[in-house]
Amino acid sequence: MKRLLLALILLVPPATSEIRPGHRLPEGSYHSVREREIDIEDYAADLRFDMEREEITGTATLTFTPLRSGLKEFSLDASDLEIQKVASGAGSASFSLRDRELHISLTQALNPGQPGSVSITYSCHPKTGMYFYPKSGTRAAQAWNYGEGGLHYGWLPIYNDVNDRFTVKFTITVARPFVAVSNGKLVETKENPDGTRTFRWEQEKPIPNYLMTVDVGEFAQVPIGKARLGSGAISLAAWTPPGTESAAAFSFKNTPRMVEFFSERFSYPYPWFKYDQVALREFAIGAMETTTATGFSESHLHGPEDPPDSGPAYTEPYPTWSYEDTIAHELAHHWFGDLVTCRSLASIWLNESFATFSHTLWNGHAHGEDDLTYQRWRYLNKYLDYVQSTGMVRPMEYFKYRSPDDMYQTETTYLKGSLVLHMLRHFIGDADFFRTFEGYLHRNEYGNVDSADLKEAFQTQIGRNLSWFFDDWITEGGGHPVFQVSYAWVPERRQVDLTVQQVQADLPFENDFSLPVDVEILGPSGSSVHKVELKGWSTRASLPADTRPRAVVFDKGNWLICEIKFERSADETVYLLEKADLAARLRAARQLAEDYPRRPETVRTLARVLGDARNHWGLRQEAAMDLGRAGGAEAGKALVLASTDPDRRVRRAVAIALGFVADGESAAALRKLIETDRAEDVAGAAEISLGRMRGEGAKDFLLRQLSRDSRYWSSIRLGALLGLTYLKDPSLVPAFRSYTDSRWEADLRSAALDGWLAAAPEDPELARRLCELARDRNRQVRLDAIEKLGSLHLSADVKFLSDLAEADPDPDISEKARAAAEEIQSFPKK
Repeated sequence: MKRLLLALILLVPPATSEIRPGHRLPEGSYHSVREREIDIEDYAADLRFDMEREEITGTATLTFTPLRSGLKEFSLDASDLEIQKVASGAGSASFSLRDRELHISLTQALNPGQPGSVSITYSCHPKTGMYFYPKSGTRAAQAWNYGEGGLHYGWLPIYNDVNDRFTVKFTITVARPFVAVSNGKLVETKENPDGTRTFRWEQEKPIPNYLMTVDVGEFAQVPIGKARLGSGAISLAAWTPPGTESAAAFSFKNTPRMVEFFSERFSYPYPWFKYDQVALREFAIGAMETTTATGFSESHLHGPEDPPDSGPAYTEPYPTWSYEDTIAHELAHHWFGDLVTCRSLASIWLNESFATFSHTLWNGHAHGEDDLTYQRWRYLNKYLDYVQSTGMVRPMEYFKYRSPDDMYQTETTYLKGSLVLHMLRHFIGDADFFRTFEGYLHRNEYGNVDSADLKEAFQTQIGRNLSWFFDDWITEGGGHPVFQVSYAWVPERRQVDLTVQQVQADLPFENDFSLPVDVEILGPSGSSVHKVELKGWSTRASLPADTRPRAVVFDKGNWLICEIKFERSADETVYLLEKADLAARLRAARQLAEDYPRRPETVRTLARVLGDARNHWGLRQEAAMDLGRAGGAEAGKALVLASTDPDRRVRRAVAIALGFVADGESAAALRKLIETDRAEDVAGAAEISLGRMRGEGAKDFLLRQLSRDSRYWSSIRLGALLGLTYLKDPSLVPAFRSYTDSRWEADLRSAALDGWLAAAPEDPELARRLCELARDRNRQVRLDAIEKLGSLHLSADVKFLSDLAEADPDPDISEKARAAAEEIQSFPKK
């Protein structure tokens, strides 16, 4: 049963509690919503791609209406474009280029409501926004765009922000056998007598500029099926390099079901003409939700035996982003981000948190609620670990940042934001929560929103005033509560007296939180659930309990974004681990390892949980990791015994946990996993752990693994490099240096740089190589190299970094270089 109980409230911080140190907000300039001079209605670009010269030439025509009276001049964003001509109406328009803007003077003044158009003829060798990769070995040349954060001005004269939407037409001419994939409907393909072919694509519903796309390469089109939507259907396809068709078919096979699920869950049918997914070489990020033609890194191409990762990240028991998560995430953006778009980057959580929330919904739908419970637990702990290590918190909607990349911070914008939505969903209930989603989407379709629009939707759709929630979590509050919880059973009253204190620091952006919480009392003959309203710094509630409880659970289901320090005995914790629901068992396993690590019963209990195949695989992963936290010989024996478990997910967690139990038996088990386990993520995790142990013979053993090929990506080589990094051995520099070459994947190159930096930070060749890589083609490698260059603290690199910050049109690259130069100037070595 559930009942609302009155609670005693203390409105000042408790004097007797241990107050946790405070957090801090990110620094940066205030970014308001950008002002506009015109409303672009249609953007039509007729472009020719020269793949050998890495050049784009053509004409972009904008149809617009003025937003201001007497408009005679306006500007578009344009970086490193060679403008040949600008035409307006029947004549030429004068123009100038300055400060990465194209300033256009119209032939006559226009007023709101009067249509205008300009045609801009130009050419460019793009430095940002569009990325060319030349033919290399058996790999055909490819070009693809990535425009999030304001990058498209490097190949298009465009309004380079999110708060304008327009229809899009791309006419792309490429040499045969290249193919051009873009937004919307392919209305014509024409073979030309000069050996080129022209593709004409039309996106009929308006989108913001960052969702425009053109991908050019040698692609095979793979049908993925149809998604049934009411009486109709949409077609789905993958575009993938020849030879990878079967991997694309396998990886994207569930997308039609995802389209149907989201359409039903949001009560809004998929709003676009079709859905394509494009596998791209060395893509700038994992994936990008460009409307109707999502781009994916080729690391998302999987076979049935491959790891679940969207990209190899074998330091985690289960990846934060599985490839299935990412596929669902990018599709969900076609409602949250593409259909309804944030008004500015300050509100990017309305895109990214909602898409993350949505992919967790798919996980629960496809794999069961227990999988979703475990995913929420992992996301909560990843967020809390981030805050503990950095001290950084912020509201979900936040206007201060240094570069766009700051607002895409994983643990806050993606993970915490998704948990904020799950928490609100739990408070309100599924029916009213998703009815609000339906109204929010319909009311704001093909428009821009901020958090006030979402708050209004809850008010309009279900009559809920959620100011308290939005103040604490979305627009003002930046952190999370830290609860100290205790209870006592009072037999004469047959009640449990519960005491909850909030011990986070009292800061303007993070003070006391008001929240409802579910408290479960487990007794000999059953359990009861009670809702308690938390208000103020200290809350006391009396809950009915006829007999002494076997255990009490604070926050049943783990819905709150919080830290909990629950004063309970080891016996009660063991009882919860063995008898409670999955959410409570996960928390109990962690508490047992952290509060009672040296108690023999702790290891025995965790070992039983790990070894019992009837338990959820996520609980078994948690038990394995907690055995690693507890440490000791008995924990090591339990982990070694589980290293042959049939479930690869359990073995992966075991491989990681063994790295914290440094003994000979554990090292032998890790070597065996590396040499014999067919699951490459398990082998990769074992390699990392073996390096972490720094045991005898680890260097030579891991070096031998560098010669092994992998089915998926370069899993074995990556694990070996990450393991070797722990050794900090200067003799490994030649091995690390060789993997910084561009023929290797970006993950491998970044791992090699980590290893080189750990082994020989004073090596002058490292600084030279980092300067070279700061101008690499690969954006991920560039960002990584710039940050590492700053960490060397060499005064000689300040000018290079300052010049790069000034010259590079990519705002994230520029800010990263500026920050690296500042770091050196603050702590120069020489």
